[in-house]
Amino acid sequence: MPRNLFKLSAFAIALGFAAVAQAAPHGEVAAREMVHVATAFKGRMAGTAQEKAVADYLAGKFRAMGYQVVEQPFTSSFEYEKADKQKEKREVKSLNVIATKPGQDDKVVIVGAHFDSRTPKKDGDIGKIGGPGLEGLDDNASGVGMLLELADQLKSVKTKHTIKFVGFGAEELGLLGAKDYVARMTDTERSQLIAMVNMDSLITGDKMYFHAGKNTVAKDAKAGHARDRALAIAKKLGVAAGTNPGLNKEYPKGTGCCSDQEAFDEAGVPVLAVEATNWEIGDKDGYEQTTNKAIKDGMSWHRPDVDNVANLKRVFPNRVEERARDFSRVLTPLVIELAGGKVK
Repeated sequence: MPRNLFKLSAFAIALGFAAVAQAAPHGEVAAREMVHVATAFKGRMAGTAQEKAVADYLAGKFRAMGYQVVEQPFTSSFEYEKADKQKEKREVKSLNVIATKPGQDDKVVIVGAHFDSRTPKKDGDIGKIGGPGLEGLDDNASGVGMLLELADQLKSVKTKHTIKFVGFGAEELGLLGAKDYVARMTDTERSQLIAMVNMDSLITGDKMYFHAGKNTVAKDAKAGHARDRALAIAKKLGVAAGTNPGLNKEYPKGTGCCSDQEAFDEAGVPVLAVEATNWEIGDKDGYEQTTNKAIKDGMSWHRPDVDNVANLKRVFPNRVEERARDFSRVLTPLVIELAGGKVK
């Protein structure tokens, strides 16, 4: 081979390796993975083969990006109500998937999302709420897609602090995966945890939201730092976003609710809850997500006939791609900043 041709080939190979290391355009990974997780792993109820399958898929994607991965199983239980109103405890075996990006010190930022879909919790739910037919694009294939998105965006970024990307199991049965994770932490590990960022239900809701934790900000306003930075970054980028306006007294202004971040907030860890809903309608508690009349009762939570790819893409054309892009544009620099890296 002529020397100049050899040099050209070597240069092309080098460029190829560089391309592998580079992240995809904002939102590309998230949009693709949201749809794939929803359709390939529908009915991913805690303790089922489908939940284990999506956990293994997530672990494989992290490993392919170069992360250190651990699948951490746990056993817990939940309360089930039978048709005669009698209640019984049911055991569930689930797992968390933890991908680690080592930093230069012992401090840690956790970025998380739950990968299970709704398990029926009473006889009356069967065929209506959750179950094997639920794709759960919004809740929570959207969060899983964004988790993989951020892992892709940050895989080649140097950070001072360690980042752990965590897929939580059994969230729909009472935040069981998050609670198990917190319970395993030592006092030292809790003290080293800078922040926990949680992503849940990013599609159906009318608006993008960033919230702090109810308990931590009540004790120290500085615990709302990640929320405030997320909102500042969104404003700078021209991305429309807000925080809970506090119109329902049960949910203080600027704080979120009802997902895995609560386990960390209760443990004294500053959190950022990331979601899309509408805190200005219904009971103003964030449960009613949209004013779009095509979504019955304004919510898609746990409903197989509503929270699926075909329906949500029909009702909200381009919503998946737009939310994937906008959340990535805000969260990528935010997580880099929280982890002590340099934002370009």
